Amino acid sequence: MLRRLALCFLCVVINLTGCSRRSSADLPPIVTATPTVAPVFQERPTASPFVPPPTRTLLPTRPLVTATTVGDDDRSQLQVDPVYRDALSTGWSIANSALLTSVTLTETQVVALGRYAIAVTPSESTGILFFTITPESGIELRRDRVAALRLRLSGGNLPIANDAMTIAVVGSNRFSYWTPNDDSVTLSGRVTNSTEPLFPETRLYFLGLNRAIAPGEWAEIYVWLDDLIYEPEYTYVTGFYLKTSNDLVPQYYVDQIEWLVRAESSSNP
Repeated sequence: MLRRLALCFLCVVINLTGCSRRSSADLPPIVTATPTVAPVFQERPTASPFVPPPTRTLLPTRPLVTATTVGDDDRSQLQVDPVYRDALSTGWSIANSALLTSVTLTETQVVALGRYAIAVTPSESTGILFFTITPESGIELRRDRVAALRLRLSGGNLPIANDAMTIAVVGSNRFSYWTPNDDSVTLSGRVTNSTEPLFPETRLYFLGLNRAIAPGEWAEIYVWLDDLIYEPEYTYVTGFYLKTSNDLVPQYYVDQIEWLVRAESSSNP
């Protein structure tokens, strides 16, 4: 009897062991997933063009004011010294301009004030409309008296982007007029007849123009000399120029060009 019970118990153990092995064999293998980077991090970031929001600021824009600029009360006392009003003032020349396809001083179709304006077509290379004081003029514009250059600018029926043109004011420590190869002004070891521009060429957006000049619009541009960055020290203002190329500005117009000058201080004896 005991032998029979032992055989039955042994059969039960064998059956349970077989079932356990079959159950283990039937289970699918556990697969551990390899960690991956989410697709959003795999994509290469692309640069999106910045489109400035539209502005309703009317031109002329208010010139930027910095700590180095003369105060509003002083500005109201500035004297006006014309360079162009329907014609070049005596003692001024544009003969030293370069790389211009055409330039006329008697434009009648696109005019800010008066009868005429200056119309300029730059060449494909960088064209320079250069206004200079002539040697025989007798004009003396001392740097310590000149506060700003003011002019009106238009693209006619085309816009002018506020980064498409630069304006520079030039000077001398030796002559009160412009002359080529004047090396009297230095800055960090450079001289005026070097290949690099010595005087700062400032884009329109650094001159307070916060948007493009729209077609048919005139902008009043101020170049406050005390606000210019990296300007060398010099005694006389001898000229200024506008610089751009045909692919940036196919044609532009300039009118009502003048210097804003501080009155001479009168000293009592």
